[in-house]
Amino acid sequence: MSKTIRTPLRAALLALAVMITLPDAHAFYPFGFFNESGELIIIKWPLDVLDVDGDGDVSGDGDGIPLTFESGNGDDGFTSVEVDKLFAGYEEWEHVASAYIAFRTTQNIVDPVEIESGLDTIDAFNVVVFESEDDITEQGGSVTNGALAVTLVANTFEDTFVTIGDTTFPMAGGQILDVDTVVGAIAREIENTSDEVTLQGVTTVAAGTTIGLGYSPLANLDENASEQEGVSVEDRVVSIRGFNGNLSLRGVTPTMRNDLLVYLEENSSLTDSHQDLAPDDIAAITFMYPRSSIDIFFDLEQRARTQAKDGFASEPIAGAWIRAWCDADNDPGTARVPMFDTFTGLYEWEQNTDFRGHFQLKGMLKQLETSEEVSFTPTYTFSSSEFLPDIFPGDERTAYDTTHGGFQLGTSTGFGFDTLFPAEVFAEGENLLGMQNVNQGTPLYFDLGRRKIVSEVSGKTLDVLLAAGRPMFGDQNAVCPLNVVVAGLETVQGPTMLRGLRDKVLLNTAAGTALVDAYYRSSPVMAQYLLDHQYALAGARLLARAAEWTITHAEWLLGFVTMLLCGILGRRYYRRAGSAAALVAFAGAAAFLTAAPAHALLTPYDISDYVCLSTDVIHGKVTSVESYWTDNNTRIVTDVTVTVATVIKGDQNKNGQVHFQLPTGRVGAIQRFSPDIPSFDRGEEVILFLKCQERGFALMGGIAGKYVVKHDPRTGKKYVLPQSIPGKERLEKEVRKMNAVAAVEKGDTPAAKSEPVRAIVPLEEFIAHLQRVERERSAQEKQT
Repeated sequence: MSKTIRTPLRAALLALAVMITLPDAHAFYPFGFFNESGELIIIKWPLDVLDVDGDGDVSGDGDGIPLTFESGNGDDGFTSVEVDKLFAGYEEWEHVASAYIAFRTTQNIVDPVEIESGLDTIDAFNVVVFESEDDITEQGGSVTNGALAVTLVANTFEDTFVTIGDTTFPMAGGQILDVDTVVGAIAREIENTSDEVTLQGVTTVAAGTTIGLGYSPLANLDENASEQEGVSVEDRVVSIRGFNGNLSLRGVTPTMRNDLLVYLEENSSLTDSHQDLAPDDIAAITFMYPRSSIDIFFDLEQRARTQAKDGFASEPIAGAWIRAWCDADNDPGTARVPMFDTFTGLYEWEQNTDFRGHFQLKGMLKQLETSEEVSFTPTYTFSSSEFLPDIFPGDERTAYDTTHGGFQLGTSTGFGFDTLFPAEVFAEGENLLGMQNVNQGTPLYFDLGRRKIVSEVSGKTLDVLLAAGRPMFGDQNAVCPLNVVVAGLETVQGPTMLRGLRDKVLLNTAAGTALVDAYYRSSPVMAQYLLDHQYALAGARLLARAAEWTITHAEWLLGFVTMLLCGILGRRYYRRAGSAAALVAFAGAAAFLTAAPAHALLTPYDISDYVCLSTDVIHGKVTSVESYWTDNNTRIVTDVTVTVATVIKGDQNKNGQVHFQLPTGRVGAIQRFSPDIPSFDRGEEVILFLKCQERGFALMGGIAGKYVVKHDPRTGKKYVLPQSIPGKERLEKEVRKMNAVAAVEKGDTPAAKSEPVRAIVPLEEFIAHLQRVERERSAQEKQT
């Protein structure tokens, strides 16, 4: 066999092995990363950590992720009643019947051993939940100001060794090392005085991030009630059965939305809605830890592209916000609610440019019940839109980019989300433009008999509605015949493998490059032929289905082919065959998916409160970010230096430098991370709220206390932008205050609070507003 043939053959076999280990793209926002081969590694707990007794189940008394609580020790520790409330938050995830996650309590501690050496010490395989914020702040202020709870998680990005005490452990890439959670004393105080926040709700969110889930931007809020109550209010709109079989009404805003969220009950009391899981949360944990039977769910895999213009083909859109709107109560008189969501391109390797517009909504429910216990088949309409569009690129979508580096400290995503495309609602024939049409889109449902997604209007299946290359959103691109063939089919592995063969093999040789060039020269003709000849297209689609089946069921085929090649080439090429087998084995080993990140709920402070509670508020540029080991290689910290451009509050000097330390960072293969403690990039322009503590500055408000400054490339004007949903909501509230002041100064009537505003404000106006707030606070302080 010549080298010209051997090389592509080996590459194809290796690509096939890698494709087998690649997980699908999905809705919700689990944490993960791409390795050097472009393989997506989802960060989650390995089964052997959950199944301690090794019996193949996680229901044993000793099974589950271990939790240790600080108890006793005077006011520092939790009472037994509070421990039960905290553990109930973790149990909420255990009660999802379609998933196999589990937690267990270990012997609670009185003396906070870990705190003595620092919360962020990587010391063991455990989840340690402390209550006393005072204990932490005495050791350097690891608890972020303005947070009810903070979770720190350490994980690896590649195979390495970790020494804990006198023992060295081998760690696979992506494996969890240590998890520590702090519940601030303020959470207990709020629970004792209000029903808005509970310890159970706090740890329900903490448990979600402990098992590997990031935050979700999805929300179904009651704007009028939220305005009246001064806190985000959602309605109970969907009936879900709990683990005990009882049916209860709950909201569809995910528990993994990291800000205060409540139900307004009939007696006008407020209940923390983080205590129960929404359908999106249930879909997420089921995807991460699926039990054997998950037939209650179905998936939707489609594409979003731009509208084609004269002379220009459509292009895939990365970062389109896809939402599934459900008739949650089977009542045509009520509006649909957003139940599931994702972004296009979020879980695609950035080098797979053809898949930038690809998305997959997983875990949608086939059946629901009304509050009267009547089962029905829910229908869904689907929308594609920008996520908080801005006048120039740079919105908050990167905060939810949990795979392209968005959650890795000191690493910019580089993936790039698209902007300036119209909002669409899917409809038969032609899509409707504008989000106001979500209730008029074509309702789709899962037909249990045909086992396909079907239109409620015409009875046609979705693959028929999207035949001939039509994407779900935007216009088709008929240039590439492969796109025409696979349109509407559940094909992922085949096209990806072919493109990998093109990029990694053919384009690296002169003959291969000439072949690719000839293919693309003839592509328009071939694509148009397929579109004009339905029998030819049907035959090609049949071959595509057969190829996809072969690839997705290729474990035994791959083994058979490998053994056959080894037998044929064994004597002459035994060393090379052994090398190829090693590569295949390595690709299979990469399928072990492990580890997890972190969380915090934020107190209901707004930006004006941050100004008052901070000792220093500055606008400046990040000039240095350095992560390193300390305390005998047991702690990872990051030192950040910001050069001051504008002093809003405090004693800093213009052009002076402010230094602060974060209990997070990445050194080599190991990372310590919390998504509620913001990360920083060198060269970034920011506005920060800082509080001077005994051991230096701490960030006020966590992720909601950092705002970035961006330039409009057309005018050069600077704008302030948030980097999270809590930051967005606080900035919008502050913009309303600014607008009200401006209206009064002009003699106009201030706009109603319900009037929508954009989470973007000119830098000069924002700084002037914050300085006004500080002057007013200082004047009031002098008067009292």
